[in-house]
Amino acid sequence: MEAYRDQYASVFRNGRGVTILAISNDSPEALASWAADDDFPVLFGSDPEGSAAQAFGVGARGNGMASSRAVVIVDPEGRVSFATPQFREVDPTSYEELAAEVAKVAMPIEADNDDQ
Repeated sequence: MEAYRDQYASVFRNGRGVTILAISNDSPEALASWAADDDFPVLFGSDPEGSAAQAFGVGARGNGMASSRAVVIVDPEGRVSFATPQFREVDPTSYEELAAEVAKVAMPIEADNDDQ
């Protein structure tokens, strides 16, 4: 997940109004400590029983096993636009897929004349 943190600003352009929610079956204490230590710019949800993942429709992976690291994209209007039951943080194509999904719903980048 460190790669996700490191790529967030460049790949997702700081989200542009999009919220990324990572749902893990880790305990709240373990997840909070881990997320704070690595300063992740995403929201984390601890879901040991899997009820939140179920509510987002990502309660099971394709193989039927419980989701352990789901990712949900919430658009600027507050609607879920994308959800995956198992984010593969070591697979570069996972970031490409996520970036493409963010781009579909992200707010447009406005030109800033002060930067020129």
